[in-house]
Amino acid sequence: MIEVSGSRFRAYILPIIFVIVIAIITSIFTLDYYAALQEQDPNVTIPDMSPFQENPDDPGGIAQGAILNMLLYVGLVFLGGLVVLIIIKKGLMQLLVYFFAGIMGFSWFSFGFFYGFISLVGILNSIWQILPGSIQIAINNFFSWRVTIVSEQAYVLDLVLFVFSISLAILGTLSFRIQSFDKIWVRNIMMIFFGAMIGSFLAIHFGLLTAFLILIGLSLYDIYAVFFGPLKGIIDHSREQSEDIGENLVNQAGNEKEYERMPLMPALPVYSTPLINIGLGDFAFFSMLISASVVISVGLVTPIPLITALIGLFAGVIYTYKLLTKERALPGLPLPIFGGIILLGIGVLMVVVLGITDLNSVIALFF
Repeated sequence: MIEVSGSRFRAYILPIIFVIVIAIITSIFTLDYYAALQEQDPNVTIPDMSPFQENPDDPGGIAQGAILNMLLYVGLVFLGGLVVLIIIKKGLMQLLVYFFAGIMGFSWFSFGFFYGFISLVGILNSIWQILPGSIQIAINNFFSWRVTIVSEQAYVLDLVLFVFSISLAILGTLSFRIQSFDKIWVRNIMMIFFGAMIGSFLAIHFGLLTAFLILIGLSLYDIYAVFFGPLKGIIDHSREQSEDIGENLVNQAGNEKEYERMPLMPALPVYSTPLINIGLGDFAFFSMLISASVVISVGLVTPIPLITALIGLFAGVIYTYKLLTKERALPGLPLPIFGGIILLGIGVLMVVVLGITDLNSVIALFF
């Protein structure tokens, strides 16, 4: 059994806590934004951005769309892992650096604009709500005669968001050029925020049935990938390469601290520290589960499902960590995801049994 220090546990659990907190905040902001739109126009709905959209007029179509989405995402993850493994074994690590840097840059620009806009709208709406009614009327009357001013202000707002998003895109791209642990904290911060935002976005803009089927499918695939599939090959190859580099540094310079500065997987989107590595997928799908729980809690007007899902997820995270004392690499998704889903189901059942809501309201969230 490997001795594990408390500092390693903190290195594992703290980034996951940050990811979950950010995912909850972004989910609430996003749901509030769409709720405000629906107050203005009841016909407005949250757009379904899944590849195979669920047909709300046909329960069979909802299930079919969800299953196809799950199969598509599992297939893409498998093919992606296979391609990455081939590229690594061909010694084209730098190609991966440029590829993931480009993906992160584009994604950060998109998320920066989307969440930047939602955050500004949320802040402005919050300020508007606390203004006295007389001031609200005065502002409305003033701007109703100042169309050009409103247009110019909207243009300035778009410009600010554009500059903000471009800045995030540049930072996200450059973070992949970092090759040592003494500076890799920049990329780690980007990984935390990115994982939270993408998970929240998918949970809210995909149907709930699609979200949970994707989580289940990828959790099962994660077991195969780590023990038998492409990810096992990537981990083994990266570990051998890292150990060879460390031995060379120690032999040449006699300084073991230099070895600690070398990241295990410098070309992959991984949260890396000298103590532990956590894949971006773990962050993204942990936040996807919790964000879906936020959607359910908001829909049922009770925090119980979210609380039970958090308990289940963190119980799975802690048990996974305990298993890490025996294994050098483990699938990070199965225990937290299945623990979270099971406890979420128990939380929803509690809500129905306690009479807080009825079963039809629960079913309506999925179909």
